[in-house]
Amino acid sequence: MKLNQTIPISLIYFLLTIFLCFFGVPIINAAEKTNSILKVEIFFKNLKTLEADFIQVSPSGKTSEGKIFLDLPGKLRIDYNQPNNILITTKGFWIVIQNRKLKSTNNIPLNQTPFSILLENKINFNNKDLIVDLEKILGIIVLKIKLAKNKQAGELILEFSEKPFLLKKWIIRDIVGDETTVLIQNAKYNQKLPFAIFFPDDFPEPNN
Repeated sequence: MKLNQTIPISLIYFLLTIFLCFFGVPIINAAEKTNSILKVEIFFKNLKTLEADFIQVSPSGKTSEGKIFLDLPGKLRIDYNQPNNILITTKGFWIVIQNRKLKSTNNIPLNQTPFSILLENKINFNNKDLIVDLEKILGIIVLKIKLAKNKQAGELILEFSEKPFLLKKWIIRDIVGDETTVLIQNAKYNQKLPFAIFFPDDFPEPNN
């Protein structure tokens, strides 16, 4: 006597639903996506300044901590705690990276980095200069952004908690796929920040 090996279609759908839930595949309907898009656009429309602590995880897994200051449009300061000794500032066309221990300075064009996406404060879903994708994973809204005309700049991934709707993390993914993750903590929004903090350190000229 042979057993009936036909699996009911309803059972297949049930098992597929369980698989999707447990393995975190994004499930978001049209209404949820529209609502999430609206929340993201309102967040960036209202975002003027940000001051927060951060924990950074490099592609190699190394962690570092510090303070971040953001004043839109255009101004950023990332101040790493010792022993990192790195200061990153920008208030224009260049990102200035300084090693305080070595008293060295390197300049990188802002538009060659994913930071330009955030600092230009033009994150909206109608901006044709951006390639934007949104998904919702286990209650986290994930926004992926690329520059449409400059793939060399990499990708910026922003993660938001839903209740309350706050920026919790960003990920910078470079052109080869390496990721740097920045976790945002103790954030303060829209408080006045002194303009002077966005200037790089003034290192003395080396002795000849």
